Amino acid sequence: MSCTAHVFSCLSLRLRAAFFYLDYASISYYGFGSTVAYYYYLLPGLSLLDAGVMTPYVQQRLGWHVDCTRLIAAYRALVLPVAFVLAVACTVACCKSRTDWCAYPFALRTFVFIMPLSMACPIMLESWLFDLRGENPTLFVHFYRRYFWLVVAAFFNVSKIPERIQPGLFDIIGHSHQLFHIFTFLSIYDQVYYVEDGLRQFLQAPPAAPTFWGTVGYMLLLVVCLGLVIRKFLNSSEFCSKK
Repeated sequence: MSCTAHVFSCLSLRLRAAFFYLDYASISYYGFGSTVAYYYYLLPGLSLLDAGVMTPYVQQRLGWHVDCTRLIAAYRALVLPVAFVLAVACTVACCKSRTDWCAYPFALRTFVFIMPLSMACPIMLESWLFDLRGENPTLFVHFYRRYFWLVVAAFFNVSKIPERIQPGLFDIIGHSHQLFHIFTFLSIYDQVYYVEDGLRQFLQAPPAAPTFWGTVGYMLLLVVCLGLVIRKFLNSSEFCSKK
């Protein structure tokens, strides 16, 4: 979708807006799909989300006599709905970044696309609180390497280096947006690697089978919602921004 947006964005301002709206929607769709994969294949294997492990851990380390069962159950129940809302909200924000009121569109889009990554926070907390490197070295290495690539990609997307340093020299090859896509691809490669590894472990002893409405149902509903968002912005008179 991103390639389509870049190739055909010169046809007209309306088509440019439409293709980039679809680009933003597809990124949000991918982000929500990643959360669905995390929910079923990665999160069940974390000690952080096991009440039988976390309750004695909290009591031992902090001295709090609490039962983590309800808190963890609430988190599990809210992960997918919150990720769904974030996917729609991020698409709305990115579409609005193409209007004239937005002074820093690239910074806003970068920040908006970082927000859904917060759904992977349990994996990061697992590495801080428990021995994730020893228990699941594949997840540990590829998870943190993925976020390193994302930080590098965000740097190029916001800084506009190297074309800011040498204007005109990187107009065709080597400009920041190309580098942004390259490092984003590297992050996706690492993500696919550890999600597939989680899938293999899941298939050995699945704690619970994914449901239709918890997977395909959510994805179909998201398609409808994102389509309505794009339609709303295309019918607006503000789509003619060249940002």
